Amino acid sequence: MSDLDNEERRASAPADGTPAGRYVRSDRGKQKKSRSLRLVVLGLGLAIITGIGLMHQLTGIPVVGVDALCPFGGIETIWTLISTGGYVKQIAASSLILLGVVLVTAVIFRRSFCGYICPLGALQEFFGGIGKAIWPKGRPQVPTAIDKPARYLKYVVLAVFTVWTWQAAELVIRPYDPWVAFMHITSAEVLSSFGIGLAVLAISLAGSVVYDRFFCKYLCPMGGFLGLISRLSLFKVRREATTCIDCKACDKACPMNITVSEVETVVSAECINCNACVDACPVKDTLRVATKGATGKRTVLTPSRVLASMVLIIAILVGATTAAGAFAWTLPTLAQAAQTNGGTFNLDAIRGSMSLEEVSKATGIPPKVFEDKWKIAPADMSKPMKDIAEHYGFDVHTGVRTFVQEQLKALGK
Repeated sequence: MSDLDNEERRASAPADGTPAGRYVRSDRGKQKKSRSLRLVVLGLGLAIITGIGLMHQLTGIPVVGVDALCPFGGIETIWTLISTGGYVKQIAASSLILLGVVLVTAVIFRRSFCGYICPLGALQEFFGGIGKAIWPKGRPQVPTAIDKPARYLKYVVLAVFTVWTWQAAELVIRPYDPWVAFMHITSAEVLSSFGIGLAVLAISLAGSVVYDRFFCKYLCPMGGFLGLISRLSLFKVRREATTCIDCKACDKACPMNITVSEVETVVSAECINCNACVDACPVKDTLRVATKGATGKRTVLTPSRVLASMVLIIAILVGATTAAGAFAWTLPTLAQAAQTNGGTFNLDAIRGSMSLEEVSKATGIPPKVFEDKWKIAPADMSKPMKDIAEHYGFDVHTGVRTFVQEQLKALGK
């Protein structure tokens, strides 16, 4: 029997001395499978996104970068889209689509994206497992006087970076973003361009060893945004007070430290709807994921069905937009993306994963011009710009694009 099972069995003994076995559910096996299934899906999502990141960084396969696969990018670019009809650099239509998908799931199942899908959330949970092994009897707790006000930091992060991005019309959060740092972990620019984000990542993972989902609790702007939306959700965790034995198993299972045992409906914006509390409850039908209404008239879903519904919604919406050509998984080559807007060269198509050799061929600017500008060795012209930028002292997104624009004007293009 696992430590978790032992803990839940001990917790299920009520104060009146009634034998704990009377309250142990007959479907404990299903609860364990539900917990395991959630971790498998989290792990699979993390593996897939990490794999795409590695392909983007280490291979010549033109898959999209991390910014095009982040729903927060949809929030960051929405003002630019409204005001100019375009996107903030490095954001694509896929970010807006993912934002829409996440909003749909949030209106139905609260912050289930955080609890079931988010790859950074998965990383934190897996590091949290290390902490549980180190402190099997219970990890240290952040004092309430610190924890409670610190939870508002994520709303500050949300407001600051959203407004800052809208004003600057560029992705200002990138250097500070722990997920962007993680997805560039194999890149030569991880320390020079994403050093702060790497530090935030390290603090978040170390914090999660001691205290579950450290970044989610205190710093995640997407989590803050979904927390506000989650109050409108149809399905919430609801507790039947008449059958509750006050064992506190739900409170111990909650990674967000919500006191589930003291409320009839979990409405806290902190809830990531992982339904760990439901899978820990020893009394059947006491904790359920359900719609509002009288007990007999509610629509009730098991945690496994919530997970299945989440995956299905995401698969249908992303699959449909991919089939329609709106959701792009690969980047166009520079030659394909070069001529847009009636023959004007698209400077935004120049990306760090491309080489100056590619830029030269697509623009018609002689390679020698680039070599002379930054004293680049001919052998390095075929390397990704992001891998040689620091060595030769240039910036891809401003320096190279500006230089190309100047050279095209000089050539009359």
